[in-house]
Amino acid sequence: MRKTYEQMVSCDCGTANTLAVIGGKWKIMILYHLIDGKKRFNELMRILNSITPHTLSKDLKELEKDGLIEKHTFEIIPPKTEYSLTDKGRELECILIAINKFGEKYPIKLNE
Repeated sequence: MRKTYEQMVSCDCGTANTLAVIGGKWKIMILYHLIDGKKRFNELMRILNSITPHTLSKDLKELEKDGLIEKHTFEIIPPKTEYSLTDKGRELECILIAINKFGEKYPIKLNE
């Protein structure tokens, strides 16, 4: 069990349980961008232009382990891998869309 889980789940709260799985700097954005369909690793790198390959790889593995996304590997040359939401991950869709709408309505204005 990851340290984040141990600390948050000890709160015995549904919100803490959810945040233990989707919390962090990038996971919500990864999930949001998978709503409209499968994405390859490099597509996600382009969309999330300031994420490092190491962080994306780590977060994808954790989201897959937690059952929110699935990895599809195609046995072709060169190998092709796509990521998509599972049914469990799709349950977050309305929340992810609401978070996006809130951010569009109240954008952060830098240098004011």
